[in-house]
Amino acid sequence: MRRVTTSQLLSSGDMIQIADHCFRFEDTSRRGAMHGGTSIAQRTIADVRSRTVILLVSDIQGFTAISEKLTPDQLGPIIGSWYSRTESILNRHGANLDKFIGDCVLAHWLDTSPASRLAALKAAHAMRVACDEVQQEHGAVLGPLGLRFGLRFGSGAAVHMGPAAYGAFSPREFTLLGDAVNLAFRLEALTRTLNQRVLASADLLDGWSEGLSICRNLGAHSVKGRDQMVEVYSLDRDPEEPI
Repeated sequence: MRRVTTSQLLSSGDMIQIADHCFRFEDTSRRGAMHGGTSIAQRTIADVRSRTVILLVSDIQGFTAISEKLTPDQLGPIIGSWYSRTESILNRHGANLDKFIGDCVLAHWLDTSPASRLAALKAAHAMRVACDEVQQEHGAVLGPLGLRFGLRFGSGAAVHMGPAAYGAFSPREFTLLGDAVNLAFRLEALTRTLNQRVLASADLLDGWSEGLSICRNLGAHSVKGRDQMVEVYSLDRDPEEPI
C-alpha cells in the first residue's frame, strides 16, 4: 500500500482506500471491447453534445488553512463527510455531479426551466449549511486547533447558465467545456471579493421573475480573464422559504 498525492493511472483490480473505506477499480471500457461493444474512446466524438446548461461551482472557504494544520488521516474523514453531503444535496435537487476537484465541486443541470434554476439556488444554499454540519460532526478535531470548516460563510457558490459542450472528451474524462464553465468558476472566486455566500449571474435570472424576487443586484464587476464586466446578483434569503 502507498499514499497517492498526484494523479495516477489505475488498472483493473487496483484497490483505493479513503479513510476507512476501500474501493476496487474496474476498467469497464476494456470489458465492453472484449465483449464486442464500443469503447468510450470509439464513442468520444459521437457522445459530445452542445447545449445551454445550468452550472453550479462551489468550494470551501479557508480550506487551505485546514489542510496545513491537519494530517492526511485527520483531513480525509472531514473532506469525505463534505463530499457525501454535497453529493446527497445535488442528487436531491436533480443535478448532475460533474466532478470534485479537491475542496471544489462542479455540477450541472441539462434542463434550464425555472424549476431547475430554483433547484440550483436551493442546492447552493444547502451546501453552505452542510459546512456547519461538518463542523459539528468533526468539532473534536477542528475545535482544539481553532479551525472552522468553511470559516464565516461555509462555502462560496456561483450559479450560472450558458452554452457548454459536454460528453466524453477522452476515454477517461466525461466533463463540460466552454466559456460558460470558465465564467462559473470565475464567479465563484468573486464570492470572496464581494463577501457573498451565493452569486447568481444575470444570465441565470434573465426572464425569471421568481429568481429576481429572491436575489439582489450587485451591479457589474470585473472577473479575471474577461474584458467585459459581468452583472451578478446575490442570493439574499433561503430559497426554500415561500415567496
